[in-house]
Amino acid sequence: MKTFARAMRMRDRAFPILLAAPLTVLLLTSCSSYNGSTNRSEPSVTCDDVLATVVDRIRTDDTAGAINSEIDWLSSNCSAEYGVFADYASMRGSAEQPGPDTCDSLTQYIGREAIALLSEDGLCSDGTSGSPVDTSAVENQPGGGIAWNEAVNYAGTTQHVCGPLAGSGNSDDDVFLNLGRDYPDTGRFQIVLWDIGGVEPIPHGTTLCTTGEITLYEGVAQIELESNGQVEIYE
Repeated sequence: MKTFARAMRMRDRAFPILLAAPLTVLLLTSCSSYNGSTNRSEPSVTCDDVLATVVDRIRTDDTAGAINSEIDWLSSNCSAEYGVFADYASMRGSAEQPGPDTCDSLTQYIGREAIALLSEDGLCSDGTSGSPVDTSAVENQPGGGIAWNEAVNYAGTTQHVCGPLAGSGNSDDDVFLNLGRDYPDTGRFQIVLWDIGGVEPIPHGTTLCTTGEITLYEGVAQIELESNGQVEIYE
């Protein structure tokens, strides 16, 4: 059962979540005014205008009022733009979770326009962002073994891997320790600690080592563990 639960969480890191609930909304209408013998129409609302408005409301957490009627207007009048919004809104939650989501990796789930919006929010990356932590700390590997940036070449084998902590994250009770480069850089090495709840703060740059089978998750080398006691810390 624990293996199944882990698989579901790994799936959630890659697949978009659906919008949480149906939207109860009002219908927006375009209006025109007539004054005497002059017939003057007000500028009509465009699909792009409403899409931009609802995206801005999501970004500023302004979701308590008019956004419902605006979304309903999109769904009724602008199927393409509504699809962009639905992709964008549903992917935001999963994109904020730790995991190797690059913009290119999202193309199998959502359209390019929604990906562009996520990129503007910094919620997906081209895979080249992030700079390496000083690797001098692992020139002489504690206890032997291989450096974090070599691990990707040893997938499927059991190795002792060391590297400087560049960042960390968590999802539910799972913890992710990123060595060498931080998330979302796909060149990082990742220690995955399942079901541990959390770890004490560790200063960035601290050398961490662990031993286990190296696997790849969407190109990211990682070792999966069940106890933080399996992580060695060298200050």
